[in-house]
Amino acid sequence: MKFRYSKLVTTALVSAGIAQIASADILRGQVTDATGEAPLEGAIVRIEGLDRSTTTDRYGDYRFTNIPAGDYSLSVSYIGAAPVTETVSVVNDTQLDIQLGGDVRYLDNVLVVGSAAAQAGAINQQRASNAIINVIDSDGLGNFPDTTVADSLARVPGLSIETDQGEGRYVSIRGINTDLISASINGVRAPSPEDRRGVLLDGVPSDLLDGIEVQKSLTPDVDADSLGGVINLTTISAFDRDGRFIRAKLEGAYNEISQDLSPKATLTYSDVFGDKLGVAVSLNYQDLRIETHNNEADEWSQLANGDYYLSDGYEHRWYGLNRERMGLVANFDWRLNETTDLYLRTLFNNYEDDEVRNVLQFRDLNDVTDEDDNGDDVVADGSQVTRFTASLPLNEMGAEVRVRREVRQIQTVALGGQSIWGDWEADYELSYAYAEEDDSDNHDATFRYEDIQDDVPENATVDFFKPERPVWSGAAILDAIYDPANYNLDSYEREFTVNEDTEFAGQFNISRDSLIGDTPVTWKAGLKVRDREKIRDVNILIYEDSSINLLNYARDSFIGNWRLGNQQPTWPDPALTRTLRNAFGAGDLDEEGSFFDSNGEDYEIDEQIYAGYVMGTFDLGALTLVPGVRIEQSKIDLRGRVVLEDDLTASVTNFSNDYTNVLPSVNAKYEFSDRLIGRAAYYAAVVRPAFGEMAPFVFINDDRDEAEIGNPNLDALEANNFDLGIEFYPTQLSVLSAGVFYKDISNAIFPATFDIGDVPGNVDLSAIPAEYLNGDDTDGGEVEEVSTFINVGSSEIYGLELNYVQDLGDLAGALQGFLVSANLTLTESEATLPDGRDVRFLKQSDMIWNVALGYDRGPWDLRVSANYRGDYLDELVEANLDRTTDDRLLVEASAKYDVNDNLQIYLEGKNLTDEPEYYYFGDERRLSQYDEFGTTVVFGARLTY
Repeated sequence: MKFRYSKLVTTALVSAGIAQIASADILRGQVTDATGEAPLEGAIVRIEGLDRSTTTDRYGDYRFTNIPAGDYSLSVSYIGAAPVTETVSVVNDTQLDIQLGGDVRYLDNVLVVGSAAAQAGAINQQRASNAIINVIDSDGLGNFPDTTVADSLARVPGLSIETDQGEGRYVSIRGINTDLISASINGVRAPSPEDRRGVLLDGVPSDLLDGIEVQKSLTPDVDADSLGGVINLTTISAFDRDGRFIRAKLEGAYNEISQDLSPKATLTYSDVFGDKLGVAVSLNYQDLRIETHNNEADEWSQLANGDYYLSDGYEHRWYGLNRERMGLVANFDWRLNETTDLYLRTLFNNYEDDEVRNVLQFRDLNDVTDEDDNGDDVVADGSQVTRFTASLPLNEMGAEVRVRREVRQIQTVALGGQSIWGDWEADYELSYAYAEEDDSDNHDATFRYEDIQDDVPENATVDFFKPERPVWSGAAILDAIYDPANYNLDSYEREFTVNEDTEFAGQFNISRDSLIGDTPVTWKAGLKVRDREKIRDVNILIYEDSSINLLNYARDSFIGNWRLGNQQPTWPDPALTRTLRNAFGAGDLDEEGSFFDSNGEDYEIDEQIYAGYVMGTFDLGALTLVPGVRIEQSKIDLRGRVVLEDDLTASVTNFSNDYTNVLPSVNAKYEFSDRLIGRAAYYAAVVRPAFGEMAPFVFINDDRDEAEIGNPNLDALEANNFDLGIEFYPTQLSVLSAGVFYKDISNAIFPATFDIGDVPGNVDLSAIPAEYLNGDDTDGGEVEEVSTFINVGSSEIYGLELNYVQDLGDLAGALQGFLVSANLTLTESEATLPDGRDVRFLKQSDMIWNVALGYDRGPWDLRVSANYRGDYLDELVEANLDRTTDDRLLVEASAKYDVNDNLQIYLEGKNLTDEPEYYYFGDERRLSQYDEFGTTVVFGARLTY
C-alpha cells in the first residue's frame, strides 16, 4: 500500500467544508471463529481493490459505507489465525460473515484457547487501535493469581502499583500517580470513595470484568483529565457469545501468616433471547483474611557530625484484617431493530474492611541529643549514637488498639444506545456514578506509660544492623514496657466519617462516513456534560480518663507467630476496649480536640465540566490520521472551614473558579507492511487539582504559630504529551514493540511549607483571622509558618517502553505450547520545588519490568511470572530525608488442568519469595516503614457450560 501525499493536500482543502459523497452502498458483517459462535475483536478487514480497511468491534462486527457497487476481494487478518480472503458482490446493503481458524471453547467471559488466545485477543485489539493502547483480555485476567484490578494492571507495560496490606490498590501509568490519571467502568468515569481524585482499584474484583484497556494516547472523544492515560474496565455482555453461557468458580486462599482459609466464589450467567434481548449477570463474593507485621519510624534528624538518628518515635504494628468483597454486574442489551441497539449497564460493588491494629510505641526519642554552644544537635550525656545503634533514655511508651470497619461502595449505571442510518452513526448515554466510604464503626484506644525513667533509670539500646527490623534491648526496661499495669488511658477516640462522590453525566456523539476525493474520512463530533459533587464529613469524639488502667483491657500476652525484632503484645484487647464506647460521661469529652478534628477536614465541592469536540479519522492508504480538538470548561464551587484549635467555633469559607481549556490532539498509524506498524501521537491534557488540595480549609494550631491551609487558587495541571513507537509482528502469534514518550507538564502540584513572609502570591491568606497576621504577638499568637499546596513551574517525564510477546512454537516445533512475554519501562522525571531543589515526580519508578513464561497445550495451562517495580519518591520531607518506597520483586505461578470440556481445576501461588514492602527516609538504612505479608496459596475449580 502506497501513501500518496496528494491525498493529504486534498484532505486539507476539503476539510474547510467541501466534501462530496460518492456512493451510499454498504458492506457489513461479522467475523467469528470456525463455529460461528465466538466473535473476534480487533480483526482487520480490508477491501483490496479500494485500499479500504476497518476493524471489528467487541462483537466481531465490521462495516464499510460509500462502497461503489461491484465485485471485490475481501481479506481478514487476525493474529493467531490464518488469513482468509473471500469475494463479495456489493449491491445496496450487503452482508458477508466470515469465519476464521479452528474450533474454540469458552473457559472464561470471552473466547479463549487458554493463554495463547488471551495473548492473541490482546495483541489484535492493540494492533487495530488508532490510539496507543494496552489490553488485558478477559482470560488474561485469569492467567495470573490476581485478586484485584490493580494487581492485574501491574503486568501492563509502563504501569506500576501501590499496595495496601499486600494487595494492589492504586495504579500509576508511566510514572504519573493515581490522582493524575483516570479510570472508568464501561466508559463511565469511576468515582472515588476517598478525599482525592485517585480511584481505588482494590475493591473491584477482577472476576467481574470482561477485559481492561489502558489508553495511553488520548483522542478528542475521550475525557481529557488524565496526564498518563485512561484505564477502562469493561464488564460482560450477552452478545459477547452466542447463546447461553454459565460459569461457576469456587476457590480458597491460604496465607502462611494469617493461617486462615479465605473463600471466594463467582457465578456468571448470560443468554440471548430471540436474537434481540441479551441478559448478562455476574456475582462475586470474597472473604479475605489478612495478617500483616509492621515496623514504622516517625522521623530522623541529623547531628552536627553528620550522623542521623531516630529523633521522634518508633512503633511496631500487628494488623488483622477481614476484607469482604461483594460485586454484582447486571447488563442488558436490546437490539431494537436493524439500526438501533440500546443498553443498560450496571455495576454495584461493596467492600468492607474490618481491621484490628495493635501498636506498641516508643515515643519522644529526641532525648538522645543536646544543643552545643552553637545551637547544633550533639549527643547528650549518657547517650550514644553510631551508624548502627543508639543508646538513649526512654521517655514514654504507648500501647494502642484501633478497631475500624470501613465500608466502601461503588455504583455505576449507564443507559444508552447506538443508532446507524446510512453513512451516519450516533451514540448517546446518560450515566450515574456514586462512591461512598463510611468509617462510622471505629474506635481507637491509646494508653501511655510516662514514668519509665523513674521506674527504670537506665538507657535502652536500639540496634539497626538490620534497618528494616530494629531490635530493642535492656532487660529491666523491656520487662517494664511489657507490663500492661504500667499504662493508663491517654485518649479514646470514636470516628463517624463519610466521604461521598456523586457524578451525573450525559453525552451525545455523532459521526459520518464520507469520501474526500477517494479518501475515506469519518467525521465525528460530540458534547458531554458532567456534574460532580464531592462531600467529606468528618466527625470525631475524643474522650480522656487517665484513671483507666490497661491491665483491665489486656487478655492475652504476645502474638505467637510475630516475625519482627521484639515481641508484639496483643493488648489493648479490641473486644474489651469496645466496652468503653459508651462508658464516658460529658466531663470526659475533649471538646476542643473533638471540635477541631471534626470540622477542619469538612468540605463540599461542586464541579461541572462542559465539553465538546470535533475530530476526523482519515484513511490515507498506509497512513491513518486522527486529528481533532476538545474544549472543556470547568466551573467549580468550593466550601470549607476555618477552625482554630482551642476555639469551639468554625466559619465557612467559599470559593469559585471558572476556566476553559482548548486541547488539540493527533494520532497517526502508518503500516509499513502487514507486519510492521509505526505510531506517533500528541495530545494536550488537563487535570484539575485534587479535592483535598484545593478545598478552602484553614487549620491554626493552639500556639497560633502554624497554619495548614488548602489552596483553591491552584491552577489545573496541563501537559503536552508526545509518543513515538514501532510494532513488529514477526510470526503468527508474536509482537515486538518499542516506544518513547515525553510529557511536558505545567503547574504540577506539591505540598510546601513557607515562613509567613515567603508565602507565594497565589496562596490566599485572607481566611486567616487578621489578628494572627498583623505582626503583633501580644494578642495571643502570630502565624509564623504556613503549610499548603503550590504549583511549580515546568516539570517533565520521559521514558522508553519495550514489549515482547511470543508463541515459542512459531520458532521451533519442539517448543509447541510454550509462551513468553516480557516488557520493560525506563522512566526519568524532574520537577523543581520553590526552594530550588530538583526532585522526581511523586510515585514515579525509574524501572518497571515483567517477565512471564507459560505452557499451554492439551489439558495443561502453566505459568510463572515475575514483576519488578523500582523505588519511587513517596513523600517530600527534606533533602536526604524524603520518604522513598523501595524496589520490589514479586514472583507468582499458576497451574490449571482441564478435567474435561467443562471442568477446570487450578493451583496458584502469590508472593512466592515472601517479598516484604519497605519504605525509608532518604537512605535504606533509615527505616520509615516495613511490612511482611507472607506467601499465599490459592486452589480452586471452574465449571463452565
